[in-house]
Amino acid sequence: MTQKIWYTYDDIHRVIKGLAEKIRNSGIKYDAMIAIGGGGFIPARMLRCFLEIPIYAVTTAYYDNDHEGKVTNEVKKIQWLDPLPEVLKGKNVLVIDEVDDSRVTMEFCLTELQKEDFDTIGVAVLHEKIKAKAGKIPENIPYFSGITVEDWWINYPWDALDIDQHNELAAKGRN
Repeated sequence: MTQKIWYTYDDIHRVIKGLAEKIRNSGIKYDAMIAIGGGGFIPARMLRCFLEIPIYAVTTAYYDNDHEGKVTNEVKKIQWLDPLPEVLKGKNVLVIDEVDDSRVTMEFCLTELQKEDFDTIGVAVLHEKIKAKAGKIPENIPYFSGITVEDWWINYPWDALDIDQHNELAAKGRN
């Protein structure tokens, strides 16, 4: 059985605050975020409170929602910035996702975004899993992670059907 861990909204808020500090201290002023849906939407919204920059969104499909942890054959674009909004051309953008797991989706998104007219593209994730990655982050792309974690199944509060039960499991720790 896969080891699992639960995080509360409070846990996520604390990680986001620290992540925002790392980003601000990097010396790069980001003009906008590009959230990778669905996992990157809520972290991007929370980061907006600290970074005060707008959010754009892309959505891909790689994980099979019907089979926990299983993947499809390839990453597919579901929603994209096509055409790229004029306001983003030549700007510094920060790509946001909740977890750096296999890195396949991140590599796909970054490769596609590098075809556009951005100045700097950076990456920020809440959780960076300690494991070998199938995908790669292209060179010279700034990378920020909130915290590194074991390669366990992460249960986020925004996926909970019963938030009280979720928080109880988070209080108990991993299983």
